[in-house]
Amino acid sequence: FVHCIVWAKDLLFAKLFGDKNQENDLNVRSSDASSSAHAEDVFVRRKDEDIDQYGRRIYDHVFGYNIEVASSNEETWKNRNRPKPIYSADVMPENLTEQNGNVAKNCVVDTSSVSAMASLGLKNPQDTWTLLESSRIFLEALKLFFAKREKEIGNLSFDKDDQLAVEFVTAAANIRAASFGISLHSLFEAKGIAGNIVHAVATTNAIIAGLIVIEAIKVLLKDTDKYRMTYCLEHITKKMLLMPVEPYEPNKSCYVCSETPLSLEINTSRSKLRDFVEKIVKAKLGINFPLIMHGSNLLYEVGDDLDEVEVANYAANLEKVLSQLPSPVTNGTMLTVEDLQQELTCNINIKHRVSSSCVI
Repeated sequence: FVHCIVWAKDLLFAKLFGDKNQENDLNVRSSDASSSAHAEDVFVRRKDEDIDQYGRRIYDHVFGYNIEVASSNEETWKNRNRPKPIYSADVMPENLTEQNGNVAKNCVVDTSSVSAMASLGLKNPQDTWTLLESSRIFLEALKLFFAKREKEIGNLSFDKDDQLAVEFVTAAANIRAASFGISLHSLFEAKGIAGNIVHAVATTNAIIAGLIVIEAIKVLLKDTDKYRMTYCLEHITKKMLLMPVEPYEPNKSCYVCSETPLSLEINTSRSKLRDFVEKIVKAKLGINFPLIMHGSNLLYEVGDDLDEVEVANYAANLEKVLSQLPSPVTNGTMLTVEDLQQELTCNINIKHRVSSSCVI
C-alpha cells in the first residue's frame, strides 16, 4: 500500500494539481514501448467540460486504461497476479455521480479545511472506505479543488495538513490498491504513511508534554508536596504505562539543588571581575543576566532599568582586578550571584590562588 500512496501523492496529485512544467509521466507504456496517442492531453480539462465528466475521464484513464495497458504485458505478469482495470461506470452509475456532495454546502473561508468527506457525510477518519466510497471521494475531492481552490491548481504540492489533499491521495491509493488486490486503508492510516507520521512517537510526545504542563502548574502554585516524576514505560508494569514517583532528594553536588556554597579558587590579585563574570558566572554556571553582590555592596548588574551612571560604574568594575574592587574580593570573601530571570541564587566562597587559573 505504501507504493500506492507514493504513486497517488508524487505522481497523480502532482500531475493534476502541481507544476505543469515538472516532468511526470503517468501514462503507462505498452510492451511495444509506445504510449497511447489519446492520452497526451488527458489530464488537461477541456474548454466547457463538465467537472463530473472530467473527473470520470481522469478516473477511467488512470485506473482503467493505464491498468489495461500495464496488464497486457504477458511477461510482466507471468508469475504474479494480474491487476484488474477499474472503470467508473463499473463502480458508480452515472446517476450516482450526480448524488455526490453539494459544492455549495462547502462554504468555508479557510480553503485548507474544505473536505470531500464532510461533503459526502463521511465522518470517521478511522473507517476504511469501500471501493465505492473511495471512488466517490476521489471525484468529489477533484470537484472541490476546481470549485473552491482553482487558483491554487498548478502550484500545489502535497501537504499532510491539507485535508482535501489527504482525502484525494487516500481515495486514489485505495482505488489503485483495489486494482492490484491490496487491502484498502483508512484516511488515518493513509495520512500516517503519506506524511511519514509514526503515530506512537507523536502520541508519546503529546503525553509527555501534558505531564510537563501539569508539573509546571504545580511549580507556579508552589504546590511542592505534589511534585512528581513520571516514567513513561515501554511495557505495562503493574497495569500501568505511566508510573509517577516522588522526586529524588536534592543533589548535594549541584549548585542549583544544594544550599551548600560553591568554592572558587582564583588569583584575586590578577583576575579581573570580567574574568569572573565571563568564565565562571556565565560559562560555568549558565547565568545570563547576573547580579553580583559582596555582602550589601553591589559589584555588578545588568538590566534595561539601569541609568547611565550605574552602567558606567559596572563597566568600570569589570576592568578592575578582584582585590581592587570598591568592596575588595580577597581570600575568604563570600559572593552572592543571582539571576532574576531564572530565579537562581548561589553563594560562592572565594579562595585566593597564586596560580592564574581558576578552579570551581
